[in-house]
Amino acid sequence: SSADFLTATFFYPADDGSEDVRRTPEPGSDSAAMTEPKVDTENQVPVVASQLADLPEELTSFGAAIAGQTLFVYGGHTGSAHSYSRDEQSNRLWSLDLSDDAATWQKASTDDHLQGLALLGWNDRVIRIGGFTAVNEEGEDHNLQSQKRVAMFDPATKPWNDLAPLPEPRSSLDAAVLGDRIYVFGGWELSGDNVETTWHKTAYSLNLSDSDATWRELATPPFQRRANSAAAFDGKLYVIGGMQPKGGPTTRVDVYDPATNKWSVAPSLPGEGMSGFGSSAFAVGDGLYVSTMDGFIHRLAAGDEQWTTVAETDPARFFHRMIPWKRNLLMIGGANMQIGKFTEIEMVKLD
Repeated sequence: SSADFLTATFFYPADDGSEDVRRTPEPGSDSAAMTEPKVDTENQVPVVASQLADLPEELTSFGAAIAGQTLFVYGGHTGSAHSYSRDEQSNRLWSLDLSDDAATWQKASTDDHLQGLALLGWNDRVIRIGGFTAVNEEGEDHNLQSQKRVAMFDPATKPWNDLAPLPEPRSSLDAAVLGDRIYVFGGWELSGDNVETTWHKTAYSLNLSDSDATWRELATPPFQRRANSAAAFDGKLYVIGGMQPKGGPTTRVDVYDPATNKWSVAPSLPGEGMSGFGSSAFAVGDGLYVSTMDGFIHRLAAGDEQWTTVAETDPARFFHRMIPWKRNLLMIGGANMQIGKFTEIEMVKLD
């Protein structure tokens, strides 16, 4: 079923159509030693406790963004691995005032039950994109439905206001803002407990400065992937890793140039394919940073021919969010295969 492909589940079809199961090598094993990245000690940065309040609930596959001086978290999976139902998906928008060291999380709003969505900050507001809803109750057969809704939340006025919907339902996607435009990459369409899931072959942008704008289709991506990350960097959009409909997870990095409407290829992430599954990426200063499920943080500067591994987190996390704050990076939520989910927020000290 489509649920076999969801958070923290590593089933995917082999190239011959049979079911295959692959897992990341255990740290320290012979197979891991051949492929495991090594932290560059000359460029190493520390990962420390952020001193921010812990998340109010354990979450994976959620959206997170900073707008103004407020950190927002929306939706996400709250249940156990492999279990998906309405009550195991958050419909809550949480907010944390980053200007107040003693701040606690506040429930800013409630709306649709969602996971596998994107959340972006723009002009002191947050915008959520797509995701999927489990229509079934706990214990019932999975009925998972990807959504096309796009909505904006303004903290000053509170209600969610609908923007132009996506051209098709889409979840397990990621998105980034460059200037006044949103760019959406990756994802698939879940339509019930159906093995014939639609992997999207399209990418889109939306001009936020035009209240009447609709989604514009971009040049066809040279890939089909979901559980990828996306980030704006050096005037371009980077689409990083993810799961493929055939061939399993990948560390490949593709780059979209909005000036030319063309795609190119950037250096792949260090590590094996699973390193690119459920990652999170953001640019800070002159570097693009990616946090991967094997616990490493990699940096790519403009013109670099390979990534530099600058930190290792312990424990590792995936299906989390890593977002910039005051030229550092906050590591929020997610899960670890051995430990489970996190509520602690860590900080990658870049400054």
